[in-house]
Amino acid sequence: MLSGGGKPLNITPRSLGLGSGRVAYLQFSIPASWNGSTILLRLTAARRSSGISVRRVLATWKSGKATHISPVKALAAVSTGSLAAGSKRFLNLSTILKAGHSYTLRLSAPSGRATLSPVPYLVRGSTVNIAAAGDISCRPSDAAWNGGLGSASECRQSAVSSLVLPTDAAVLTLGDNQYPSGALADFQSGFGSSWGTLAPRLRPALGNHEYGTAGAAGYFDYFASIGVGTGDRTKGYYGTDVGSWRLLSLNSNCTEASCSAGSVQEQWLRSELTAARTAGKCTLAYWHHPRASSGSHGDNLSVDALWRAFHALGGDVVLAGHDHNYQRFDPLGADASPASDGPRSFVVGTGGRSHYSVTTTRAGSAKTITNTFGLLRLGLSSGSYSWQWSGVDGAGSDSGTGSCR
Repeated sequence: MLSGGGKPLNITPRSLGLGSGRVAYLQFSIPASWNGSTILLRLTAARRSSGISVRRVLATWKSGKATHISPVKALAAVSTGSLAAGSKRFLNLSTILKAGHSYTLRLSAPSGRATLSPVPYLVRGSTVNIAAAGDISCRPSDAAWNGGLGSASECRQSAVSSLVLPTDAAVLTLGDNQYPSGALADFQSGFGSSWGTLAPRLRPALGNHEYGTAGAAGYFDYFASIGVGTGDRTKGYYGTDVGSWRLLSLNSNCTEASCSAGSVQEQWLRSELTAARTAGKCTLAYWHHPRASSGSHGDNLSVDALWRAFHALGGDVVLAGHDHNYQRFDPLGADASPASDGPRSFVVGTGGRSHYSVTTTRAGSAKTITNTFGLLRLGLSSGSYSWQWSGVDGAGSDSGTGSCR
């Protein structure tokens, strides 16, 4: 099967059946013009299918058939989880394929059977950038306000908002947007003078301090006044599309909107994840109280059912705040212990209010930055993502890439 970097040039067969000893070999020639782009293999399941493994091999092609096949031993296979019937998945092969070269790929279903239709083909992924942080703004009456500039350790909301780039398609706020109680007047004079200028790119989430005002009325009224959606004000959760990703803002104030298994919010989350997975979209969820944290607040078991639903249905990235520091975790399992097949999570409580230290380093912790304000920038591509920490005055650094589950 030959391809010029996009859809297959030869479309016989029209589908691929894998498993029971059957494998498929596909040859691709990737244009040099794709240099610097994410290289993705598009998979569409004709029926419910087991996980698919893709490996680069060496082969000789003659009359449309691959012979003299041997694996490239230095390169491990790239694999998917199971595929629902009709679902699309984009598998990031950028680690094993480069633009301007030709390759042969071996596709197999090592744990069962898979039927793919149409035949998988390569696509060039585009990237959309978003920025995120929580625990943001003081009010002007705060002793450290200093005309909105703050001090070295407090009220730096303006400095952090200035890190948002014109190329950031969306700006996620991870709760506790306005201290101390989320009053409307404080939102207008505090948050509004810095982060409020980023409307309509804002995609907020609720924190516990917003509920210092009954029903978080200040939060809902403020964002409504600047044309920013926040979902049903009796629920506080909603979804939005950014590029090829589905972003889900959840309400982790579980006494206000239940987070328990079987709750309306948890069932909504499951429905959103199922629909996104069927459509081939990667998913990012963000809320205020982190399931896992090495900070002074520590783990939040109140959101355990939301985390478990996100894990079970293939969610990819979770962002939270609450602890006023930056933390990145390696993938975590359903019980939030280290597990290579889980979602990656971040705590980004560095939006400007104040600093919290990291107390005891939790299992799975990969990076912490304290005593620094800043934001996390994510590059969202079809099937993959990247992250980069951006600190005020260039303080701190963290970056990397990941593939969607």
